[in-house]
Amino acid sequence: METSSGSFFYNQSSMLPPRQQPRIGGGGLQTSLTLVSPDACGSPNLLERGSNSDQNRESPTESASSRETWPTADALVAAKIEKEKERENGFAEHSLVRHISSSDKMSLRDVARERVEIMAERMQTIPSEYLDKIKNELRGFLEGLGGSQQREEFLFLQKLVQSRGELTEKTLITAHRVQLEILVAIKTGIQAFLHPSVSLSQASLIDIFLYKRCRNIACGSALPAEDCTCELCAKQNGFCNLCMCVICNKFDFEVNTCRWIGCDLCSHWTHTDCAIRNGLIGMGPCVKNGASSAEMLFRCRACSRTSELLGWVKDVFQHCAPSWDRDALIRELDYVSRIFRGSEDPRGRKLFWKCDELIEKMKSGVAEPMACKLILIFFQELEVDSSINQENEESGRMISPQEAFNKIANVVQEAVRKMEMVSDEKMRMVKKARLALDACEQELKDKAREVASIKMERQRKKTQVDELESIVRLKQAEADMFELKANEARREAERLQRIALAKTEKSEDDYASRYLKQRLHEAEAEKQYLFEKIKLQESSRASQSSAGTSQVKGSKAALNVDNVDENSTLSDLLADSIAKF
Repeated sequence: METSSGSFFYNQSSMLPPRQQPRIGGGGLQTSLTLVSPDACGSPNLLERGSNSDQNRESPTESASSRETWPTADALVAAKIEKEKERENGFAEHSLVRHISSSDKMSLRDVARERVEIMAERMQTIPSEYLDKIKNELRGFLEGLGGSQQREEFLFLQKLVQSRGELTEKTLITAHRVQLEILVAIKTGIQAFLHPSVSLSQASLIDIFLYKRCRNIACGSALPAEDCTCELCAKQNGFCNLCMCVICNKFDFEVNTCRWIGCDLCSHWTHTDCAIRNGLIGMGPCVKNGASSAEMLFRCRACSRTSELLGWVKDVFQHCAPSWDRDALIRELDYVSRIFRGSEDPRGRKLFWKCDELIEKMKSGVAEPMACKLILIFFQELEVDSSINQENEESGRMISPQEAFNKIANVVQEAVRKMEMVSDEKMRMVKKARLALDACEQELKDKAREVASIKMERQRKKTQVDELESIVRLKQAEADMFELKANEARREAERLQRIALAKTEKSEDDYASRYLKQRLHEAEAEKQYLFEKIKLQESSRASQSSAGTSQVKGSKAALNVDNVDENSTLSDLLADSIAKF
């Protein structure tokens, strides 16, 4: 990247990707925002959402694009442990708070308003559970979940703290640790200082409160950073030129990106969005090799010097683009497109059009490696075109033959070098395409074999289905046949049953008629027998009557009685026989 401010310019080759500088003792790149180790800042996880600036703050929490040091995982664990303790102890905290006298109770306003030594003495006698409750209340304010009322309350607390002139190092050194954490959190608007896993020393908290140390826990640099004497760092308002934006005073941990623009002269950093929004990116004169031209420039607010942007974007993509994923590449192309949207020079317009074209291609399915290669090749073509244009401009003046030969040789060597680079790139692309084609052919063959096997399996299944269908039809025919035979057998059984019933009835009728005939014959025989017996008796009586009248007369009465009895008996027998018949 070059800088231009009338008389002072840097060579473009001296500019490294944004927020980067050479590694010490090794090749490669390293961010200039050197983050302190987790042990140094007392927290294993240092990302947080919310505010990190105390300048021009409209609310306790600022935009989500500025992330702080905040141990979210530890916060969840701590919250879970607190809930378990509360569940085990059963409102122990409330009962403990209930035993605190009204004179010992305190609020956030008391901490922000009362004298340091008085509040420190009161906090010594208050249980730690009550102090944790106050800290949790302030954390709720900083999270911004309580609406406008909590926001106004926090702004009021912040004004109270910022308006107190007696809060010096001498007075703060006597403060209670919880009191100091609350004061620092109110002044900076960062809730990480209230978390139990963030254990900064009391001296570090005092330095942060007094703007002697960076409030970014991951940075922790002494202010002014690197003993910078610029106007911004000299104000001693907590600004850190190693990790904060010159315009919005916010910090984050984005590196290897076009989201940040660095100044070559003062090494201060600015968000690309902030620079565009404040008109620090625009067309301006740039001097190269004694020739002046209009290009897109960035003007640093800290030193008012300008830097050329096209070379800076090219360096960023050459060093960092191969490691970006799809979303990151689309995001970076969008940043570059917004930077060069108002460009009027041909190279800037071409870059703007190329970025929009690649974004559309990637949205339609082009892979990120191919898009990355296309943008890198585009930068190479821009450089070749720039060299050719420069040679054409210089060809208008008279030069010596030897100088012309040297220039032609340099141009040819440069063109050959570029062609070799492009050729190598094309060869790599062709090899990769050939490998991809071979892989596709092999995959196609595998798919063809799979299709053939699937077809064979389908044919086999179809044959099995046909066999099963024939078996089912056969079994159905057998079932129909057996059902027909069963119906015939049922009808034959019913016919035989009817015949049996008819024969049974007929046999019963025959038996009854034969029995009646037999009884009739028996009754007739008995009747005949009785008639004969009667005749025999009558004949015997007649013979006896001739034997003697006297005897007849003597026994006539008895005989009459016997005859009457015998006749009655015969009559009864005859009546019975007739009745039976």
